[in-house]
Amino acid sequence: MVEFFTKDEHATDLSETQATMVDKVDEIFEENLRSSLRQLEKDPSRRVIENILAYSKSLIK
Repeated sequence: MVEFFTKDEHATDLSETQATMVDKVDEIFEENLRSSLRQLEKDPSRRVIENILAYSKSLIK
């Protein structure tokens, strides 16, 4: 985990909150990808494939 150093205690709290939020979003994306891949194995629908492609495009940004 990266530590954030600042003179303003409030800014440090915000940075830690943002880091926590980013970690949580990453976990959600990862779980959605796993779920979509499992679904793709069972039932390869167009929607599942589009979800996986959208996720991979979001990683490029």
